[in-house]
This record gives sequence, C-alpha cells and structure tokens, in this order.
Amino acid sequence: MHVIGTAGHVDHGKSTLVLALTGIDPDRLAEEKAREMTIDLGFAWLTLDGEEVGVVDVPGHRDFIENMLAGVGGIDLALFVIAADEGVMPQTREHLAILDLLEVKRGVVALTKTDLVDDPDWLELVTLEVGEALRGTALADAPILPVSARSGAGLAALKETLAAALREIGPAADLGRPRLPIDRVFTLPGFGVIVTGTLLDGSLRVGDEVAVQPGGRTGRIRGLQTHKTKRDVALPGSRVAINLTGVDRDDLQRGQVVAPPGLLRPTTLLDAHYRHLREADAPLTHNAEVKLFVGAAEVTAHARVIGGDAIPPGATGWVQLALTAPVAAARGDRFILRRPSPGATVGGGRVLDPYPGRRHRRFRPDVLERFRTLAQGTPEELLLGALARSGPLPATDLFRRAGLPAADGPEPLQRLLADGQALMAGNHVVAAAAWRELRERALAELARHHRDAPLRPGLDREALRGRLGLTPAVFGALREALVAEGQVAEAGVLLKLPGHVVRFSPEQEAAVARLEAAFERAGVNSPSVKEARALVGEPVYFALVELGRIRPIAEDVVYSAAVYERLIGQLRAHLERTGAITAAEARDLLGTSRKYAIALLEHLDELRITRRNGDTRELLRRAPP
Repeated sequence: MHVIGTAGHVDHGKSTLVLALTGIDPDRLAEEKAREMTIDLGFAWLTLDGEEVGVVDVPGHRDFIENMLAGVGGIDLALFVIAADEGVMPQTREHLAILDLLEVKRGVVALTKTDLVDDPDWLELVTLEVGEALRGTALADAPILPVSARSGAGLAALKETLAAALREIGPAADLGRPRLPIDRVFTLPGFGVIVTGTLLDGSLRVGDEVAVQPGGRTGRIRGLQTHKTKRDVALPGSRVAINLTGVDRDDLQRGQVVAPPGLLRPTTLLDAHYRHLREADAPLTHNAEVKLFVGAAEVTAHARVIGGDAIPPGATGWVQLALTAPVAAARGDRFILRRPSPGATVGGGRVLDPYPGRRHRRFRPDVLERFRTLAQGTPEELLLGALARSGPLPATDLFRRAGLPAADGPEPLQRLLADGQALMAGNHVVAAAAWRELRERALAELARHHRDAPLRPGLDREALRGRLGLTPAVFGALREALVAEGQVAEAGVLLKLPGHVVRFSPEQEAAVARLEAAFERAGVNSPSVKEARALVGEPVYFALVELGRIRPIAEDVVYSAAVYERLIGQLRAHLERTGAITAAEARDLLGTSRKYAIALLEHLDELRITRRNGDTRELLRRAPP
C-alpha cells in the first residue's frame, strides 16, 4: 500500500485538489473551513490501479510548517502543488527543500488553477520557472501537469501519472519491525482511544500487544482500520487507525510511536549524518539550539557538531543531537532541523544510531571512525538487505551476497537470530518478515485449493512447494512448523487446512452408494475404472480414491475398500499357508478370470508382500510398510 503527501505554498489549492481527486474534504477542523486554510493534517484516499492509496494533506502556511512535518515523513510520493497564477513562492521552496532532505524521491507536480490563466505564454513561463526550481533536487525529474480542480481539466491525466509513479515504487518493505508514528489521537464513544499514522517496516494484527514510546504504556490492538475499512492485518506503507485498549487518552500524544514491546525505547541522544541547506543564511554551529522533527515528533535539541565547530551551508557532517525530551526513533529515520526563531528549515539528515549511550568527545579519531562505519551500514543491516534481495539463503551464500567476509558473518547473524529478525529453516536463513509471508502464502494457497477443488482431500506437498517456489529444505521446515502448530493437517503426501472436510452433495452421495453396491455385488470381478467414473463422475471418483474409499490396483481394475481388504486377506492367508501362489491358483481361489488374478498378484508385488519367481509369487517374510 502507498501514501501520497501534498506539499506547496499556502492557498495554492492543495486541499481543493485532494477533494477533486478523492471526493473527500481533508479539512476537518471548523477553523480550517472558516479560514479556508489548512492548519493541521488532513486525510483522504482514492483508488489507483485497483489499489486504495492514502493521501495526507499538509498545511502550506509558514506558521504551520511544523504541522506539515508531522505528516510528510511517511509518504511514498509527493503531490507538489503550485498555483499557475502565482508560480513559485517562499513555502514552495521550503517544502521542496524538506522533501529533498527527507529523500522523497518520487513526485508529481500539479500546476493548479489553470482556469485562472488566460495567457498560454504565462503558463509556459510558470512551467519553466517550476522546472528551474526543481533542478538539483530529488524531484528534478518529476512530471509537471496543468490541472484545474474547479473545471476538472487534467485530473484524469494526473491520476494516471500518479498511478504510474506508484507502480515504479513497488510495495513497502515488511522488515518485521512494525512501528506507527502517531500523528493524531482521539476517542470514539463505544470504542475508546484511536491513534492514526502511517505504518512503517512491518505489519500489525488485531490482538497484538503493543507499547507506546516514549512513555512505555502497553496495550493491545482492539481493532484496525485503513480508509474506514476494518482490517485484521494492517500492511506496511498504509494509513492505519488503531483502536487501543489498556491505554488512556491522556497518556497519548502526537509524536509517540506504537510498536511491539521491546522494539523501541526512548532516547535523548541521536547520532546522525546531517546536510545543511545551501540556502541557509548561516552555518550550523556547535551546540546550536534547533527544533528536531523525526517521524511525527517535534522536540527542541542542541546540535553537537562532531569533528568540527560548524557545518557551512551546502555541506554535510556528523552531528550528535542532544534532546530536551525523549523520542522513539530507529536507525535510518530521516529528520529535519529548523531554527526556532525566526522559524526556518536549515537542514536534515539520517539517524545513524538512536542509542549512542553517551555524549561523544567531538574530535577523537575513534569517534569519527565510528560515524563513518555507521554511515556505511551495520553488518546486521547488510545481512537483512541481502535476504530482502535474494530470499532464503544458506549462511555461506548469505555472507557472500552481503559482502561480508565469511569470518565476520556468524556473529551478526547470531544477533539477528537472537533478536528474532531472522530464523533458520533447515540450513537456510530466512528473514522473519519473509517467513511470516511464506506462512500466510502457504495457508492462502491451501484455502484457494480447497475452494477450487472442494472434493479433493488436500493438496500434494510437492504441488504446494512448487506454488511457493521454495527449495525442499525451506519448504520442509515450513511444513513441519505449520503442522506442529496445528495450522495444517497432513495425510500421507497431502496437506490440508484442519477444518477442510470433503462433503458430497445428496445427489453425489446417492451415486457413491450405487457404486459401492455395484462393487459389493461384483466382488472380485469389479466394474471397470471407466464404468466407475461414469457412475459417479470424475471429480467424485478421484475424491473417493484420495479418501481411500476405493482402491485402483491396475489401469482398469478398481475395488471398493471393503472388497479390496477381503481379496487381499484371502491371498495373504493362502500365502501364509503355502508360501507361494501362481496365477492359476489365484484365479481358482478367488473364482475370477486371469485378468483380475494377474492384477491382484502384481499389486502384491508392488506392496512388497510377494516377489515374482518365474510363474510363481513367493511370500516375502518381512511385513509390508
């Protein structure tokens, strides 16, 4: 699932465009409607290419930039809005800088209010100006589309362009570390506390235990919704509303993060790689007071410059952010720094270590080397990245794909296994998120098979392995786990969901009864396979075979289970007395023709009850399997 976020100068038509695209007014506050201006985050959704896509509408006014930052961090694609009658304005440039710092790499520019522009030359001039403003930013290649939310002109093309851009992005990764930065908290009668946000890095399920950080309050997920639709599972990258139990409304606020217990903990120090905006009017000096925006959180901090006294405009460097209040952040999170007064965005970067533990000595060589190493990626991240790219791998192949020397791989792998981020499936390493996906796919394939073939008792193990595209070792471990947990039942080579039972219709049951009666009347001289199929129909015939109610023993010889057991019993009794039997003796013993006698004797050979020696079958003394 994906989320689109608007950006752009105040009164350039962001909310009006969202309403035209989705049919949902994102301005929910009475003050917003009175002032005709977005003040806080608004939310909507639309369907593109069959996918429900969330939309976060942000305020454009400079007084509400900080509200904008609470919603723009989790977006996949920027819908950058510029009014054709005004062109590039101050918050246009600031929003563009923020998207660039957050590395929102995909965007579409909507040139709005084209119905107010009569002069084609003016429209062309504004388009050129926008292209110039985008140059050198993450949105440099973004398409620019003229639209009018009032007349509807260009909206169809805009939707097609948004859909195409989202297709290129692909689905959000499930890293097995779900977390939801809270951007809104409210209560509903009969439900209790609701929090909303964009779900990152993993899935959440109804009934999951969660912790809210900072604060450490624990609760349970009572319900999940995406775009006002109830879900049992919320997927990464989607807008989610969580109904929490066990947590009071007074304990919650924007900026906290909902995650599984133990995944996150509060921190007041962040080690980071930082980029100071080229447009900044002064360098970032050591210990400068700044406002930090990470996830949906906002907190005052002091920027401790590592390895220098300042970071000049346009330059990058290392900083340790000392916060005045705790936040819950993860390695890799993007952040923005703003100057408190007069308010302005000055730069941003990426969290390298959310738990450095202590304040660093700024000029020590080992501290600088540590920052450089963190910027390249931890061994655990390299291993998880290789698993995400290549799927389950033997450990030696995993180390090679991750670019780690064989001697350096086992220790970080053991940490991933101990933390539950990866597991062993046979001799293969599997990411925890991928393992959950395989489990769900296996169960879904069995459910689909039962739905498409209700008269089949189960799905052949090898057929399921082929559908999942797994090696025998990984599939074997998956099958064993599902069977041990009672998620899947096993019957010989067939796998099924525990609740699946083959049920014949009354008409089919009547046909089965007629077939069994025919078998009983005929005894050893049974109806042919062709006759049996014709009597009940092929689907019912094969269901009876798989259920063991009829037993084919040759190409055209089949018996009911009861007749089969009697015949095999008679032959075995003779063999136990005499030790051998010929075809003629079997024919006379059973009172049948050579056709049926030979078919039954060859079947005894297949069962390893007898062994052929010339024209005679000799009893094998070991018991059949």
